[in-house]
Amino acid sequence: MVNSPLPEWMKPSNAKVVVLFNQTQWRGMPVDVAVPVGRRIPPRALNWLQQFAQTHQRALLYSEQIVEDGKFSNRQSANVFGPQEFQQEMAQRMQNGQPLW
Repeated sequence: MVNSPLPEWMKPSNAKVVVLFNQTQWRGMPVDVAVPVGRRIPPRALNWLQQFAQTHQRALLYSEQIVEDGKFSNRQSANVFGPQEFQQEMAQRMQNGQPLW
C-alpha cells in the first residue's frame, strides 16, 4: 500500500474493505468510495474511514450487499458519510436513480 494513507491493518485481506480514494469531488471536497470484501465493512474499518473523512474534510460513500431470502444478492445498498448537505444530495440522487459518482 505504497503512498496510501491507510494503516497496514487496513489492507483489504485484513480489514475486508477496498478503499478508492478521490473517486469524485463534491463542492471541492474529495469523495472516497469504500466497498466491502464480503457482505459489509467491519465496524473497526468503517469507524476508521469515517474518522479519516471527518479529520481530513472528506466525504465517504460505502456499500453493503443486500441479503434476500437468506442469500447474498448482486445488489448493494449505498450509504453516505459527510456533511449534512452532502448526505441530503446523495439521498436525492438515490431516490431519483442517479449515479452517486
